Amino acid sequence: MAQRRYTIVFYVAVFIAAMATYGVYRVLQAAKLSARVTTKPVVVAARDIPAGAALEKQSLEVKQWPAVAVPKEAMASLEAAVGRVARVPVFAGEAIVPGRLARAGTAPGLEARIAPGMRAMSVRINDVAGMSGLVQPNSRVDVLVSLRESGSSATEEVSKLFLENMRVLSMGSRTTRDDSGDPTPATTATLEVTPAQAEKLAVAMRQGMIQLVLRGFDDTDSTGTKGSSSSEVLAQLRSATPAPVVAKAPPRPVVRSTPRRAEPRRDTPPPVAVAPPPAKPDSLTVRVYRGNQVTQQKFDTTSTNGTP
Repeated sequence: MAQRRYTIVFYVAVFIAAMATYGVYRVLQAAKLSARVTTKPVVVAARDIPAGAALEKQSLEVKQWPAVAVPKEAMASLEAAVGRVARVPVFAGEAIVPGRLARAGTAPGLEARIAPGMRAMSVRINDVAGMSGLVQPNSRVDVLVSLRESGSSATEEVSKLFLENMRVLSMGSRTTRDDSGDPTPATTATLEVTPAQAEKLAVAMRQGMIQLVLRGFDDTDSTGTKGSSSSEVLAQLRSATPAPVVAKAPPRPVVRSTPRRAEPRRDTPPPVAVAPPPAKPDSLTVRVYRGNQVTQQKFDTTSTNGTP
């Protein structure tokens, strides 16, 4: 009877332990599921892709990103991205989204880089107008036109900045910037312009000479200059008076004074005490020798009349 009771207690203990183990397992699984981050496949650039270049399979890869970090409309398969053309530069590790790509069916080239509503127009430049090749693709420039204006009195030349903050699409046949910063010599520059700007630029090229003025990278302000004419420049040159030339005195030689040596200190000798002269005696004693006899005769030093 006791043996049977012990057997029942043993099986009950095993059952309770099994239930406890299963409960702990369910709790751990629930905690793991709550901590798990949901991911989605995203097509990213494996290397830098310049603007106007076609997306190739070697330049793309698929990675798992957290669902909350996946951009909207990001491509999830390589088949959807291969063959599309980048409208702007795409950097390595960046997700491929349709907004950074040209319209489907666009061929690689300069047309993929032109923004909607804009046009590409080439202008002829020389070494000076192109700033010795320092203007490169994706630079921002102002267009300066210089032309001769026929007036009633004389013909004068006028210069004016009439197009500002223009984007350079290409220099010659080069559409990408040189990362080393080396000059890009070219005879033509292709600018991104509006249709109205293209008309003004065509007149400026036919009537005068144009020159590109390079802008700073972050400079987007409009200058709004009034232009300059040859008569204004000449008037300014005539009104400018040279500054008077003042003759300068020759510089004085610098005499370096030699520091004087300190003379040794001389001690002043103490004053010598002078003894007062001895008082004159009031009488004189004269010894008189007579044979072997010696006598003394005393005389007064003063006479009766007061003379010695």
